[in-house]
Amino acid sequence: MGGDQGCDQKSCFDGVCTEFDLVKKLGQDAADTAFGKHWDSFITKDDVDLIKQYNLNSVRIPLGFWIIEETVNRDNEYYPRGGLEKLRQMCGWFADAGITVLLDLHAAPGGSTATNAFAGRCVDPPQFWGNQDNMSRHLAAAKKLTELVHQEPEHFRTVWGLEMLNEPPQNGAAAPGYAQLMKDFVSTVRGAEASLGVEEQNRIQTVFMDKSWMWENADGNNPAFAASGGSAYDAHTYFSFGSGAWGANGWHNGESLDELVQFACEGDGGKLADGVKNFNDPIFTGEWWLLGREDTQTKIDPFDKDSVRRFGDAQKWGRSKQAGKGGNGYYFWSWKITNEDGGGYTHMRSYKTAVEQGYLHEDAAQYFNPNVCG
Repeated sequence: MGGDQGCDQKSCFDGVCTEFDLVKKLGQDAADTAFGKHWDSFITKDDVDLIKQYNLNSVRIPLGFWIIEETVNRDNEYYPRGGLEKLRQMCGWFADAGITVLLDLHAAPGGSTATNAFAGRCVDPPQFWGNQDNMSRHLAAAKKLTELVHQEPEHFRTVWGLEMLNEPPQNGAAAPGYAQLMKDFVSTVRGAEASLGVEEQNRIQTVFMDKSWMWENADGNNPAFAASGGSAYDAHTYFSFGSGAWGANGWHNGESLDELVQFACEGDGGKLADGVKNFNDPIFTGEWWLLGREDTQTKIDPFDKDSVRRFGDAQKWGRSKQAGKGGNGYYFWSWKITNEDGGGYTHMRSYKTAVEQGYLHEDAAQYFNPNVCG
């Protein structure tokens, strides 16, 4: 998961952009071999050591529901096998390094978002919503992951949360049953913990996209109303999509670097504080990167190191707990990219490359300019 570079909405159906497509094309056995080689090289022990060296204290790991293989319908679904063993190994490395882990159920049966590779398959419309079998299988994956977290501390002892679903449709009308799914997810996780006799202080947190994500036809879809026993809320901000970035008072449409920095310093234009006001607390930024728009609006020259550093520092600070803007930290998307972005922009989307090339500070807790936000 996490490697959708080059697969936009237009090309999603034209090539091999998803796990589903690749397994179907290669055949199950050949695909399992190919994915195994990818997993073994994409996150290694050296990566974990470097993450620790860069003073990053937590990672968000995107998972397809198929990580729990018994949830896959092999008659008509095509997904790689063997990922769970790699997940065990990886989480064990992170645990040994003292790095906490958020497990993110990034992709659901049938696809939860239209024409988007991160959903695990290209579909339009999504086949997840309104399909009880698909929803039940997604919850079954959540149940098994919850059990593994508590039953295998040698691997999963630093897992702090399980995220229900990455970036569902932003229009609630396209996601019927979303509010009930959140409640069922909480019941599934808490039920699994109760069956295992997990004490309250040892429960994992159930994690949802924050209230601002589903901004249209979203009545009744505030994830805080599903919470029971500890939840957290994930806010995503990308300046490179749409008209800019969504803040508490609407879209940010500023064109200058100064305006971008101000917006970021305010906790994404007040979005994080607004989430707290609406009981989405604790809230954190689960995805961001360094790109601005690729047109004249909110554009940042990706090779102007001073500007990129300033923009990165502002985003880090505005989302930090120290800033007092409601945030509780961030996860960058993503740690690394194995295929180069067109135009040499890899450092704008790869944390590892950004640090290596001097666009992000080598110590995540430090800033090139500690006073970037005044």
